[in-house]
Amino acid sequence: MRALLARLTNPLRTIDADPDDLVHEAYELLRQAEKNEGNWPAMTAYTGKATAKIQLAQYLKEHRG
Repeated sequence: MRALLARLTNPLRTIDADPDDLVHEAYELLRQAEKNEGNWPAMTAYTGKATAKIQLAQYLKEHRG
């Protein structure tokens, strides 16, 4: 019962995003990171955001379909 309630109240449940679009956006962010080679703060920001988008896409694919 606890797991069902947690699943129903999960804030990620209401995300209306296409996982394929998220992966494409992550790819573009990684390309931006490559353009900023040597600028570690920028590279870290771009790759961190790309990683989050990939993880979210994976979560949505696993729990929607």
